[in-house]
Amino acid sequence: MAQQLSGVTVVIFIAGGILTFILLFIFAKRQIMRFALRSRRGPHVPIGHDGKKTLKREIERRIEVVPKIAFEPKLMTVDQDDDLSKYILPPAESNNKPLLSHHYRMKAVDDVKKLEREITKQDKTLTRHPNENIRSFLLNTLAVLLDGSGQHIVHQFCDLYEHARYDPNEFLDEEYQSFIRLMKKLIDIAKLLKSYSGESRKNSPNKTPTRNNNMRTGTNESLRSKDRDSNRLKVV
Repeated sequence: MAQQLSGVTVVIFIAGGILTFILLFIFAKRQIMRFALRSRRGPHVPIGHDGKKTLKREIERRIEVVPKIAFEPKLMTVDQDDDLSKYILPPAESNNKPLLSHHYRMKAVDDVKKLEREITKQDKTLTRHPNENIRSFLLNTLAVLLDGSGQHIVHQFCDLYEHARYDPNEFLDEEYQSFIRLMKKLIDIAKLLKSYSGESRKNSPNKTPTRNNNMRTGTNESLRSKDRDSNRLKVV
């Protein structure tokens, strides 16, 4: 009897120890997960919980793409067909009150799109992503048409654009008019892209040289006739 009780107690102690270990393991795992979720910026639920690995990878890929999404909206309305509720309305013109600085800043940021549209109109492959630097884009796209003075115009234009967009100093009508003059010069330069691209395509060797099949067939026939003559001499 004493041996049976001792065996039962041993089994009970072993089972209790195993159960305690499992409970502590589950508790520690939950605490680790909780601290990990608090320490990082992200959802409080694991991504793709109880889903396939392919689904989790696709969700993570799309989440990583989100910071790369960028859009440069149109700030002010000019056309009559535009929905006025989507844009900032220009201030009412008055002779006594000059326009504020931010009005010229917004006009300058919107007017850059005219230059980009003209470049894309001449060559559809040349488009600027909103994350791409405007200075590097203009220097790369117009490099074939620019000399030293043309590059100086690009740098002046980009300096005024960055002034209008980022610089806290005043950007008034004088700076805006000089910005427009430089932009018109760049638009005139961009209009030459189409003719230059057409000439470069004509001069580029698109077709690979073809073999002369007539000469190849002629040589084959001459070889065959020589073989026939040699066979006839052997027979004779």
